Amino acid sequence: METRNQKLIRDILGDDAQTTDNSLQGKAFSRATSNAIPKTMTPWEWEEWYAMHGKPEHFKTNEESAS
Repeated sequence: METRNQKLIRDILGDDAQTTDNSLQGKAFSRATSNAIPKTMTPWEWEEWYAMHGKPEHFKTNEESAS
């Protein structure tokens, strides 16, 4: 949601660029649809994520990397 002042500044500068959604819902949707590695999850969510996407090389133990 754009504030009145943000709209005035955008109108004065003539910025026709798309505004970004900085709401919590917009950020959550962006994180959910990105391919980035999540930062925080429960151990069970991590297990499920690793099963779906594989474990990144830098997170593997020495035994996992050797195989």
